[in-house]
Amino acid sequence: MNSNKKWGTVLMAAVLLMAPVSAVQAKTPVPEVMIAQAGDAGQPEGNEAGNLQFVPDLPTDAGEPAAEQAGSAPSPNQVAASSAVEETQFRNLAAGLPYEWSEEPDASRPDGEYKLTDGKYGTLDMNDPAWVGHQRGKTREVVFDLGEEKSIGKITARFFQDYPTNSILVPLTVSMYVSDDKENWGLLSHNATQLLWGEGPPRQETFEWDGSRDGIKGGNTNGKLAYARYVKVTFTMHPTQWSYIDEIEIRGTDGQADGSVKVPAEHPQFMAPGEATGGIRNLGLLYNGQYPNGLGDWNKERIIPNISYVNKDGEPVDWLFDGILYLGLASPAGRDFGVGQTILEDWNWYLDKTFAAAGDMQQLNEATVEVGSKLNQPDHKMKVVLMIPNPGEYVNDFGDVDGDGVSESFRDSVVGKEKAQENRIKAMQWWLDQVRQRWQEANYSNLELVGMYWLEEQISTSDTGPDLIKAVSGKVHDMDLKFFWIPHSLAYKAFMWKDVGFDNAAFQPNYFFEDMGYDRLEDAANLAKQYGMTNEVEFDDRMLTDGVFRERFIDYLNSGVETGLMQNGFRAYYQGNNAVYNAAVNQDPSNRILYDWLYQYVNGTYQINNAAPPEAAVQINGQPLQSGAVVNETEPFQFTWQLKDDDGVTKVTAQFDGKPYTAGTTINLSGAPGKHELVITVTAGKSQKTSYIIDARANADSMKTLVNRFVEQNQFTNAEAPRSLNNYLELMKRYEGTDATQFDKYLKGFNEELDILLKDGVIKETAYNALKEDVYYLIGNLAQNKKAEASSVEGGSPNLQPEKAVDGFPATRWASDYTNNSWFQVDLGEAKEFDTVRIHWEFARAKTYKLLVSDDKQNWTSVVKDNDGMITARDGKETVHFEPVKARYVKFQGLERNTDYGYSFYEFGVYNLAGGDGVTPIDGVRAVADVGAGKLTIDGLVMDGSSQSEVNLKVLDSKGNVRYEGQTTSTVTGSFQFTIKLTGFLKGTNVAYLSMDGMSTPVKFTFEYKPQ
Repeated sequence: MNSNKKWGTVLMAAVLLMAPVSAVQAKTPVPEVMIAQAGDAGQPEGNEAGNLQFVPDLPTDAGEPAAEQAGSAPSPNQVAASSAVEETQFRNLAAGLPYEWSEEPDASRPDGEYKLTDGKYGTLDMNDPAWVGHQRGKTREVVFDLGEEKSIGKITARFFQDYPTNSILVPLTVSMYVSDDKENWGLLSHNATQLLWGEGPPRQETFEWDGSRDGIKGGNTNGKLAYARYVKVTFTMHPTQWSYIDEIEIRGTDGQADGSVKVPAEHPQFMAPGEATGGIRNLGLLYNGQYPNGLGDWNKERIIPNISYVNKDGEPVDWLFDGILYLGLASPAGRDFGVGQTILEDWNWYLDKTFAAAGDMQQLNEATVEVGSKLNQPDHKMKVVLMIPNPGEYVNDFGDVDGDGVSESFRDSVVGKEKAQENRIKAMQWWLDQVRQRWQEANYSNLELVGMYWLEEQISTSDTGPDLIKAVSGKVHDMDLKFFWIPHSLAYKAFMWKDVGFDNAAFQPNYFFEDMGYDRLEDAANLAKQYGMTNEVEFDDRMLTDGVFRERFIDYLNSGVETGLMQNGFRAYYQGNNAVYNAAVNQDPSNRILYDWLYQYVNGTYQINNAAPPEAAVQINGQPLQSGAVVNETEPFQFTWQLKDDDGVTKVTAQFDGKPYTAGTTINLSGAPGKHELVITVTAGKSQKTSYIIDARANADSMKTLVNRFVEQNQFTNAEAPRSLNNYLELMKRYEGTDATQFDKYLKGFNEELDILLKDGVIKETAYNALKEDVYYLIGNLAQNKKAEASSVEGGSPNLQPEKAVDGFPATRWASDYTNNSWFQVDLGEAKEFDTVRIHWEFARAKTYKLLVSDDKQNWTSVVKDNDGMITARDGKETVHFEPVKARYVKFQGLERNTDYGYSFYEFGVYNLAGGDGVTPIDGVRAVADVGAGKLTIDGLVMDGSSQSEVNLKVLDSKGNVRYEGQTTSTVTGSFQFTIKLTGFLKGTNVAYLSMDGMSTPVKFTFEYKPQ
């Protein structure tokens, strides 16, 4: 499993894009499917021709009927017919029957009239009312009461897929059961999707159990017909996508037909520790591959708190994990052991590292010796499991493992399928031989090798994958070892783990890594019990610093008590790289308690903790904080908090703008005006989040402060540049709050001057970027808080909705599904003029895209005229300038993604920056007549910041006669002033001209003089 498990990104992308293999490729009996596809019947099933690697063609001899046209549905004969006997004897026992859902369908796709048994088949259109829709949550169950016991020979359940256009996927697994009492259920079959997950046109898949072909899975019976009253169909749910179902048929006959049998009830339960687990009850995972900061190198000190429970002084007082699994993901070359990228060089590196004289295994042995000595159990042996790398099916030049001078190839297309499989098995044998040899040579005094672990987390999607695992299983068992597996929650065909030779399997809930809802843990437990597996307990270091992850860790412990996992099950523990050690040695009692709870859980004494958290009093600079607090962007501040009724183990964590924040840390928002968010999370057994909005204000004075700071920091290459910027700011301040038009004029002039300075290399980027943020803030984002729409939202997450990109918060974002043809658009409310769009990209940016505008949301025009409107994206905050346009709607149209994910941005800003050319070289001119003193004062600013500039003034009276000519020198800041004696000749409206050398046109202004 992934050492950092970013569920919802890496894993979700891998599962969605790497489609499972067709079920006909597996060697266990699996029901056939019927697939309908939009488009021509001759099209390949699965993806469009250009993307067949995602969804392979189903073999034409697999028994599937031909693809159906869009809008068509199978006739009753098509669905029912499988043999002449069935046609004459079987009927649909479910026709017209009511049934019970374990969870009602979504309100937008209801099941008001028992649509699953009405005989109406949905077309390949998600809007067809025949489809019933479910989204998220636990595995769904639908139960039918046949009224009395009847003979059942076939069950079909029909599902719809339209991904990614409408975020609908067929279930990964559909299971079918029968019962006599609606309480105890016998298994007919587990059925994996054959349609597969991947991009493509609308299609349908019919999951089917056919007793005449498949037999009965449960109860070790040879029957072909089940005799029962109740039928249950279950289907697993994707954590984010929709499931659509429209018809279930139960074909059979009344009474007990010849050959029909009672199906013994299953007894779902967790796999218990014992022989199958090598005697291990609690298996701790230690990742010892290549990791930053040496986290893949295990020493005795780090290992001891994992294998033993240590007190606050670090001294062992009891054992903790009774088994250790060593596994690595990355090699020094950056190749991944789990996804099948590594070669012989990497395998040797890992073995050398693990079995070195002072390597990871020796460190484990020494740790066990030391703990055993301190606990007076010197003969105690730690049970060990070691990984088996994935022999990747696309590796061509693996290396020579048999000494024949030829590098083994695992690639079918190079050496053929049979030879490639032979080479993979040869490499597996080499690995196992190396492990056995090195283990025997090391002769560890206090370690016992009990098993090998299959690193790939789902049964391979290749047609030879199941056979490879079976072959390796045989070799592991020949060594008298157990075969371990820990599949992820969307692992393809996880239910057939026994069939391929695993001795035990710990099913990953993956709840820790994404917000899935607490019932995800219950669902994972139920599935594990149904499949005879157990569950993995998952956490990492984030539980020590983030209240959300702390609560999720506690949820695992609580759920383990509720489901019986703690009391009855074998358990594996994923901890990231170092969470157990970091919790054990933590000096913060609220963090150390997590280690104590883990110890209690391991020993079966943990008690459910649902305690409500106390309140936290939060302060800013020592004063009580209220949401909506206003701060000046240039004034630093800090947050502190104190718990009310602090019990010493309640944890307070904080995030500011989505990043961890430590109490008392100074925050400076210079160059970051706008809305910010502090989130305080208080966690006891449960957590409580409180959000505080901080409004950082920018104005002319704050921008002046920034300019002057940047002067001190040598962010300008000459003295004129900051003086020039300050002159613009001086004029902005003059009109701030009184004359929006004039303020806007000088702000846009400041912006234009800023761009010129950057272009000429006069201002450094640090200063430029900070001041530019203030410009955008003061000009205003025309899209902020306006209505936004998008073609899709990743997983339908409420935290990634399109409005998040226009809410003004720097840490919120929109994200699309993983498809190129995605769009985002915003309604400005009315047609407005603008010339700039700014996109603040998350990691999942575009490679290319277009920006379009419209007045009706129907007819769109590109704002960029070159290159057919195509824009090549850049990381970070990307600004696109264009000729001013006037429109109501602005649209981002994705063309090609830059990553495997969709498109995601924090901000979509629309701005009108035009108008900066309205400022003249001499500006801000004022004429003030002091009648009492008999003088006229004329002042202004030389806008380019030049000092000692000669400024010329000419004044003409109302009749056009020159009444004054003079010259003055500007100050070092660019200001100047003329003082003129008032005379009767200046009575009325006068015209004045200001000029400097190099000005082509003087600045003209007028003033009135009305003597008393």
